[in-house]
Amino acid sequence: MSDFSIGSLLDDNKRASLQNFSENLPSSALKLPTEAAPRSKKDIVSRVAYLLGIDDRYFGLGQLDNMNPQFYRSVYEEMNQDKEARIVRHLCRLRTKLQRNFRDIYTEMNSDLKNIDSIPDLVPQDSLQALEQDGIPFVRAKRKLEDYIVDVHNYLIPHVPNCQKFLPEWIKWGYIRNMFFIPKGNTVDGNKEAARSYNEYRDLYPYQAFINWYPSDGDGNILRDDAKFLPILYERNRDRFYDMSKVTDAGDAALTDPETFFKQSERVIIAIDCENADPCKVIGIIKDLDSRGLTSKIAKILLVDDEHTSSQWRALRRNENLPLEYYLTDRVKDEKSAVDVALTIKFYREVAQNKAEGRPIDSAVIISSDCDFWPLIELTPELKFLIMLEYDNCGQAYYQRLQNNDIPFFYIDEYFMSGNVELKTEAVLQEVIHEIEENYLSKLNLLSVINRALSKLDLKMTEQEINQFLEKYITIMTVGFAKNGSAILQNKPTLKD
Repeated sequence: MSDFSIGSLLDDNKRASLQNFSENLPSSALKLPTEAAPRSKKDIVSRVAYLLGIDDRYFGLGQLDNMNPQFYRSVYEEMNQDKEARIVRHLCRLRTKLQRNFRDIYTEMNSDLKNIDSIPDLVPQDSLQALEQDGIPFVRAKRKLEDYIVDVHNYLIPHVPNCQKFLPEWIKWGYIRNMFFIPKGNTVDGNKEAARSYNEYRDLYPYQAFINWYPSDGDGNILRDDAKFLPILYERNRDRFYDMSKVTDAGDAALTDPETFFKQSERVIIAIDCENADPCKVIGIIKDLDSRGLTSKIAKILLVDDEHTSSQWRALRRNENLPLEYYLTDRVKDEKSAVDVALTIKFYREVAQNKAEGRPIDSAVIISSDCDFWPLIELTPELKFLIMLEYDNCGQAYYQRLQNNDIPFFYIDEYFMSGNVELKTEAVLQEVIHEIEENYLSKLNLLSVINRALSKLDLKMTEQEINQFLEKYITIMTVGFAKNGSAILQNKPTLKD
C-alpha cells in the first residue's frame, strides 16, 4: 500500500476541525433531558427504586425545578397512593438504615437504653410513622436490633407479592421479587451473613440499598435505566433478556441488529479502538457477522491497539480469514495514548487507497464509545456510518450528537451481556493455550531432558537408542492437572521385574 498524507485528503476547514477533534462537543450537544435519557426508558427502574426505598431526592422531591432526577417523579406519586407499595418501600428503607447504621444504633439501644423510635438521626422516623399509619406496628418494647431486622423480612413476605401489579407482565416477576428477600432472612444469622457482604461492598449496591444482591465492580449503577437493569437482573438469574425494544424509546436511533446496515452496504471498513471496546464483545460481533455471511462485505478491519490494553485481542488477530490489519501504538508519555489519532489516519489512508484502486468503500463501522471519533464521521459525509458502542462507556453528549444527526448506532452489550459464557470461555481458552505453548511447551525439549539425565548418570546412548527410548517410554506419558492447577505426569511407564 502506498503512503497517503492525511492533509492531502482534507481541505483547510477540515484540517482545522481535525486538529481539534479531541475537544469537547459543542454546547448544543450537552443539553440533558429534564427527566430521563432518551436512549432508554426508566419506568421499570423507577418502580423498583420506589419499592427498594431509594431516597426521595432521586425522584426529584425536595429539589429545585432545574435538577435532573434519576427516576420518574410521576411513578413515585402513582405508587405512593398504594398502601402495599408504601409498606414495602418504608420497610426496605428502614432495613437499609438499620444495617447501614447498625453499630451506632446498637450503641444507642444498649448503652443509652433507647428504642429505634427515639434515634431520629439514625432511624427514619417518617418511615416508622408511615408503617404505623398503614397498620404495621413496627416499634415494640424491649426489642433487640437484630430482631427488628428479622421483623422487616417477615413483614415483607405478605406485602411484596401484592406489588407485582406495578410491573408489566412480560417481566419475570420472580427475579425482581428475589431482590427483597435475603436468604434465611427470617433468622438473625441469615441477616448477619448478608450484612457482611453488604458492609464490605456497600458502595457497589444500588444507592447503597440493602437488598439480596451479589455486586460486581463491572455492574456500575444497575438502576441507571431499564436497558441496563433488566439484562443484568436476568443474567444474575442465569437467564437472558432479549427484547431490548421494550426498554428503549421508539425515537431511539439504536439498531437492534447490524444486519440491515451490512445488507445496504457494498464495501465496509471496520475501525476498532482497542482502548474503548471490550475484546470479548467485539469478537462476538465479528463471529456473528461471519456466521451470517456478512464478513464478505468487509474490505478491511483496522485494529489499533495500545501497549496497555488487553491481550484478548490476540484471539481476533489469529483469524486468518479476516482482512485484518493490526497496529500497536507506542506512548510518548505514559498518560497519553495515540490510539485515536493512529486509527483516524489509518482510516483515511485505507479509504483513499481503495478509492484510488477503483474499489471505493461506501460504509464504515466504528467500534468505540469514544466521542473523539465524531469529527471523523462529520468530515467523511460520503460514507454511511454505523457506531458500535457500549451502554456504560458512551457519554450522554456523544449519544445525543449521534441522535441529532441520525447516525445509526448499535449497542454491542445486546450481543454480549457481560456474561456470554461461550465467548468468554473461548477467549480464556485461547489465551491459556497460548500461554502454555509460548511460556512452557516452547521451553521443553524432551531430547534435552534425556541428554541431561544421561549426563547426570554418567551414561551414554546412541542416537538410535535415544529414539527408541523416547518412543517406547516417553511419548506414552500425558500431562494432567490437579484441582489446584498443578501439572501431574500421568501414564508413567514402569519396567518389568
